[in-house]
Amino acid sequence: MTSTVIVDAMGGDNAPVVPVFSSLEVCAENPDIKILLVGSEKVIRACLGDAKIPENLEIIDAGESIEMGETPSLAFRSKGNSSIHIGMDLLVKGKGNAFFSAGNTGAIVTAAYFKSGVIPNITRPALATSYPSVDKHKLIILDLGATLDPKSENLFDFGVLGEAYRFFMTGLEDSKISILNVGTEEGKGSKKIAEAAEMIKNSPLNYNGFIESNILFSHPETDVVVTDAFTGNVALKTVEGLTETISQLIKAKIAPPQLAKVQTFVFNKVFGEVFRNFQYNLYGTAFLLGINHFVGIGHGRSDKKAFKNAILRLKRYSERNFTKKIADRVQAVKS
Repeated sequence: MTSTVIVDAMGGDNAPVVPVFSSLEVCAENPDIKILLVGSEKVIRACLGDAKIPENLEIIDAGESIEMGETPSLAFRSKGNSSIHIGMDLLVKGKGNAFFSAGNTGAIVTAAYFKSGVIPNITRPALATSYPSVDKHKLIILDLGATLDPKSENLFDFGVLGEAYRFFMTGLEDSKISILNVGTEEGKGSKKIAEAAEMIKNSPLNYNGFIESNILFSHPETDVVVTDAFTGNVALKTVEGLTETISQLIKAKIAPPQLAKVQTFVFNKVFGEVFRNFQYNLYGTAFLLGINHFVGIGHGRSDKKAFKNAILRLKRYSERNFTKKIADRVQAVKS
């Protein structure tokens, strides 16, 4: 079965080099995938140089690109020929099974919201990913970037989407749903968090109370953590940054900087497995849940490993009918 993944060649801090050569390598190594690489054809071909283009890689020209710092709503209105717009149009028209970009998150979410639309019974989409805890338990966290200031009903829907995502991955119906808060006691937090908690309590979802950020990755004793995009994005980037800082401090203790190879070798042997679990490029992409088509969004600083893992993950999940199964589960929970 050949799956088609649409890739934004112009998105990310390392574009177009990393998206282009990541796509090239994925196609060369995986004949059962097709990639539609969307971006300035002139720029892409100049980037490729004399590299041989596999038959399963097709370049789709886009005359504009949306920069990371642009205002999403303005860019959506003014750059209709951008790689994000064209990539999303191809997805909605059925030319591909999934779309991936490491570009401007707000612009991607805006394009997805208006071009793909939200699934029935969902008010807003949410960006979700899963992270391991110390006890190897997979924890789903959302929202990470789609809705900065959600209402209580949006937070409730994030819980529904998170439960559907875990059900897709595990087939288990016992998901515990928690809300990220400044304390675990009832009465803590904002009014909308309290309202969302009541909505989850009064639904078929398995409400597990509030959770504080200090135990997210140790022993969370929950399966899905709901929060707003601002808090979720800051929390995840803090964890990733702290993980990288701690690894650098450990390497500095192992050997002086001039012995970088020794540092890396010893670090990987002793600590590699632990730290790899928290490397963003291992997963490559978060998923935009709650829309009618399959969209993955990567870190702006995504490297080649992140891009390749993202593309292959989108391929695998699309072959398992990810979007339809999420929508079906949402309807089952909300009916």
